[in-house]
Amino acid sequence: MENLQGSIAWSEVKLKREELKSFYPTILKVPIIYGTKKQIIRNLLINKTRKQKKILDIGAADRFVKEICSDINNEIEYKSMDTDRSRFHDYYSLDEIQERFDIILLLDVIEHLPLPEGKTLLLKCSHLLNPEGGIVITIPNNCHPSAFSGDCTHITSYRYHDIGGLLLSAGFEGLQIFRISAKRKLKHRLLALILKPFLKFLDIDFAAGILITAKKATQ
Repeated sequence: MENLQGSIAWSEVKLKREELKSFYPTILKVPIIYGTKKQIIRNLLINKTRKQKKILDIGAADRFVKEICSDINNEIEYKSMDTDRSRFHDYYSLDEIQERFDIILLLDVIEHLPLPEGKTLLLKCSHLLNPEGGIVITIPNNCHPSAFSGDCTHITSYRYHDIGGLLLSAGFEGLQIFRISAKRKLKHRLLALILKPFLKFLDIDFAAGILITAKKATQ
């Protein structure tokens, strides 16, 4: 991968991170979406692929997004990239990719990388997007008791404003941030209402994931 990490200044990341914290001062202020990851990604792509048809799925693993795309619209052009050569992927390195995409997916990927590599990855994604393109990221919610620590392959723990600050500094805009929970909606609304003072005091959350969408900044 080309050496891009020096393009993001930490002073800028800090400023952007504080901007996001002013909108969402605590994790409980971030709006929540209920559903499994597959359901949420499916609903997201139904809206986004009406005009944007070319998708790159980075860290695609079993390529479940390919099945979603085939069900939604057979005109969607789906490409996957993963370093795991035991499975078929269109690309096994970002350096191989010479084309541009409308949507890039990083679904539970960036937390598996050291921080400098995560910065470089976001810059590379910006470079690989078409001018009107956008990015979709999911990460573990590190305010959840076990979402991050429960996987020994997780390396970098991002809070919602950390990853948001990096995205803004890497050439993205129009961020939308959500908590995601697969649990039943009514049950967790009641639980959150009852336990809200306790959750706020301990800075913890029942939602296990974070979803962030952003678009490539206009020049």
